[in-house]
Amino acid sequence: MRRRPKTTRKQLHLWPKSAHAEPSKESGPPIPWRGSAVHLIGIGGIGMSGIAALLPHYGCTVTGCDAGGSDIIESLTRRGIRISIGHSPEHITGQLGLVIVSAAIRDTNPEVREAMRRGIPVVKYAQALGWLMKDRDGIAVSGAHGKTTTTSMIAYALSYGGKHPAMVVGGVVPQLGGNSLTGRGGPFVVEACEYDRSFLNLSPKAVVVTNIDREHLDYYSGLDELVEAFGAFVAQAPADGLCAANGDDPNVLCAAKRSRARVETFGEGKDCDWRVSEWTRADGRTRFRAFHRGKNIGVFELLVPGFYNVRNALACIAISNFFDVNRQDVRESLAEFRGARRRFDRLGEAAGVMVLDDYGHHPTEVRVTLDAARQEFPKRRLLCVFQPHQCSRTRLLMNDFAGAFGSADRVIVPDIYSVRDSEADRASVHSQDLVETLRRNGVQAEYGSRFPETVDRLLRSVRSGDLVMTMGAGPVNDVGIRLLQELKKREQSHELALRT
Repeated sequence: MRRRPKTTRKQLHLWPKSAHAEPSKESGPPIPWRGSAVHLIGIGGIGMSGIAALLPHYGCTVTGCDAGGSDIIESLTRRGIRISIGHSPEHITGQLGLVIVSAAIRDTNPEVREAMRRGIPVVKYAQALGWLMKDRDGIAVSGAHGKTTTTSMIAYALSYGGKHPAMVVGGVVPQLGGNSLTGRGGPFVVEACEYDRSFLNLSPKAVVVTNIDREHLDYYSGLDELVEAFGAFVAQAPADGLCAANGDDPNVLCAAKRSRARVETFGEGKDCDWRVSEWTRADGRTRFRAFHRGKNIGVFELLVPGFYNVRNALACIAISNFFDVNRQDVRESLAEFRGARRRFDRLGEAAGVMVLDDYGHHPTEVRVTLDAARQEFPKRRLLCVFQPHQCSRTRLLMNDFAGAFGSADRVIVPDIYSVRDSEADRASVHSQDLVETLRRNGVQAEYGSRFPETVDRLLRSVRSGDLVMTMGAGPVNDVGIRLLQELKKREQSHELALRT
């Protein structure tokens, strides 16, 4: 019978002075943070909410605030965490021992200013995550793409194998009960983001680098600086630790040269320590044969589609091996793993139209996800609703986006979801610019404006047998949800007409 995983500065500067400055390695604020009152600004963020759920297990009293309500806010409230909507200095009281801020919060925030006035330490999310990791054998998973899936895949395998891991991941994983796990003394698995060099706040025993791509170019000057930052990241693992590195990615191999830990590569290449061969996709499952240093270790299965997930699974196998998880447990966990929400997520089907949703927002993610959808559903017409994420990313990667939609039969582009962008960034590019670029590349593309207009466009054109995929890091999944609601009404109307 298969075992099931249990769900279960002095004031610090908010931003380094230089883009090349590494974050502070201080062990924490000058007062004890365990058992103290902690306030989280931006508590509704996916990472911040994960930390908020863990802190009570360290004896902390947790409060928080966010700009608006959400399912995450409601979930934390049900856990007994008091959350205010909106930002006000009145939320900062003298009883607080620590304030944690998300990466989106600026030092002009009224609560941050009030905390500074009172002398309450203010730290970033990544620094707080680093402190939590100090109590455990940390596993930090980073890369331009695949972080969330690989992190949750590793946590699921460790949980399945009885290692009782803690976890904070940038997505909701239903099989693990959400976006965080408390664990019982096992390894601490975290998704480690390269933006702002925040992953340099961690102290991992093992690191994973899934890939390095041109990403976060609003922060990094280019690929060379990204490789340098990832090199500093892998160098944090100790000599008795592990660096699991994508052996098919030259940039990852370059960064891995700085590792003090043992480096084990994974991928298709004949020189990879963990190598895949003979992979196929049929009947909703991927089957692949894996080798470890030339030795055949058998066939593995995955529910989640796409070759990129085969590579993610190899990283999971490598980390699980390092932490002595029984290989059969790893095999069974991978065969059952269903992924995180908004990662090739099937929202439903109505009137013969299937609707999928994915978080992909970088050209590489768009391309491989649409390719996987085409492979998974080869007979369906594929309509993609892509919401660009950030004006700066859209402008800087415009030419890369041009070649990312080849598997789609039609693309609708709503307005850009703009975060962290300056006014100059917002003025520099529009969704229509991406539409015109795609058309020049032979893609049938159109501008969708706001979500209601996009839903109306789809309702006028979809037909039974179609596949609609919404994509982007913003709330574009709302389009898929509204589309399904309207299609179900259409279904009901048709059934009523047949009965009368």
